[in-house]
Amino acid sequence: SPTGSDSGSVLMVKMLKRILLLEDIEANADLIKFSLQAISGFDVAHASNARQAVEMFRTGTYDLCLFDHLMPKITGLDAMREIRATPKGEQVPIVFLTARSDTANWKQLMASGAQAVIAKPFDIMLLGAQLLDVFHACQICEINGGIDADSGPSWADTPTRSALSRRSAGAYGKF
Repeated sequence: SPTGSDSGSVLMVKMLKRILLLEDIEANADLIKFSLQAISGFDVAHASNARQAVEMFRTGTYDLCLFDHLMPKITGLDAMREIRATPKGEQVPIVFLTARSDTANWKQLMASGAQAVIAKPFDIMLLGAQLLDVFHACQICEINGGIDADSGPSWADTPTRSALSRRSAGAYGKF
């Protein structure tokens, strides 16, 4: 296990296990849950609207949030802002799924505190690996003092599709 160079203390590495999914379209939610549960082995709690997601976050424990951006009434961005205002909200990575992959939308989400933005349509075989990349990048940043909008993986630095889609399927094995 890793140790700190100065104090000899052991750094605790967290595992990505539980994901809060905010998706208002049931068919999309089913596909995402299949991708994350059956393919990647994560525990996924689903909220169908932003109010429900905020309440679930306040009462539950999640390692990462995966939010749809555009929804009726209250957006995923609004939900993220409310979550970030809670005591534990600053320490949980938030990733957005969005059909709007234009640069202005991507910049808005990243500037507002998202760790990554994944464009729809996405590859269901790689979604879990993309979230692991974000989670691990945020852990490294947290060890160095806290997560922020710049703590996502390098592929999250552009509004284009993930560089992960160019990796071979064998690069991930079993998550």
